[in-house]
Amino acid sequence: MFRRLSLSAGVAAPLIYLVFVFGGQWLAPGYDPATRMISELGMAGSPAAGLFNAGLLAAGALTVLAAAGFAAEFARLRAPVSGGLAALAVAVFGASILIGGLFPLQDERHLAWGTGFAVQVAPLLTLIALRGTAGLSGLKIALFVVFVAVNALLAVLFGVGDLVDGDTVGLWQRAYGLAIFPWIGVTALALLLRSAPARGRSGAALSGAR
Repeated sequence: MFRRLSLSAGVAAPLIYLVFVFGGQWLAPGYDPATRMISELGMAGSPAAGLFNAGLLAAGALTVLAAAGFAAEFARLRAPVSGGLAALAVAVFGASILIGGLFPLQDERHLAWGTGFAVQVAPLLTLIALRGTAGLSGLKIALFVVFVAVNALLAVLFGVGDLVDGDTVGLWQRAYGLAIFPWIGVTALALLLRSAPARGRSGAALSGAR
């Protein structure tokens, strides 16, 4: 039950993040998502500050809970070491989002001392944890693509290629946000769906044995 609940939290977390990030910008008149950073929505004085920061708190807390579900599921799939590292990376990332909601921008703690960059390796660690699991080929391919994408986008945001300027920084950051978060929900959903038939077959076998 706990595993299913925590994996369900993983499905919900990115949905909440995307709703509050992309919905919050419409509550701030004059806010230009192409040129403004996402975290500016949570700054003091922003009309969307309370709602945006609440969204970060919820998304962060649910992501930390999802990490516990990942750890439990990977242990069940006999990948406790690589799965544990993947779950730890997801938990650290979730905690960084939670800290970002607690301490809005202009507070130096908003960036959680860079701990959120744990998400850069989380898709690869998840892929490694799933390497011995039959099926899920689509998810495995997606995890590899996400791993490449999040690292490429971070490099661009740090100046590689000189693609980011004042007119596009917000768009690049939102592209990065779309890369770093939704895969957690997709992975959690895939693990939930994968475990459901197994329970059904076990129940049927037990009924037949009676």
